[in-house]
Amino acid sequence: MSFLLTVTSAQTGMCERAAIVSCAYELQLYMNTASNVEISNVQMLCPPAITRSGKWSLEDLDLITCFQGVATQESAVVYRTSQSVYKMGGLDLRKKKTSKVWFSKKRLENHQQRISESASRPAGVGMYAPLYLKSASAIEAGCQQD
Repeated sequence: MSFLLTVTSAQTGMCERAAIVSCAYELQLYMNTASNVEISNVQMLCPPAITRSGKWSLEDLDLITCFQGVATQESAVVYRTSQSVYKMGGLDLRKKKTSKVWFSKKRLENHQQRISESASRPAGVGMYAPLYLKSASAIEAGCQQD
């Protein structure tokens, strides 16, 4: 799953900008580490294989919950959007399990903008809160779990 985040730069005030992240782990990482941006909306890019509609869909994201089986090693991630609910993974959700919320609208509303101490107004075009400055191994390891 890929996600489109609507961001506003704290440095320039430019709004209606976007960040694209490639998995639920990277979404968590971005929300926890991105600085100098305000995140106002998160949408999920849903491929035809999961929408079963034959076309791509961009849907407002409401909730991501990860489930882990208690008596089994199986897991599942459930994505709740404004239009549907999608489950990825083999865990039978009727069985005993633990859960952890990875994203929610409430967390987005409560998200506090982080301003870096060395923030300066950029001279030219640049990326806002780029993840490529983060450890690539940390991002790749997390995406493989998604």
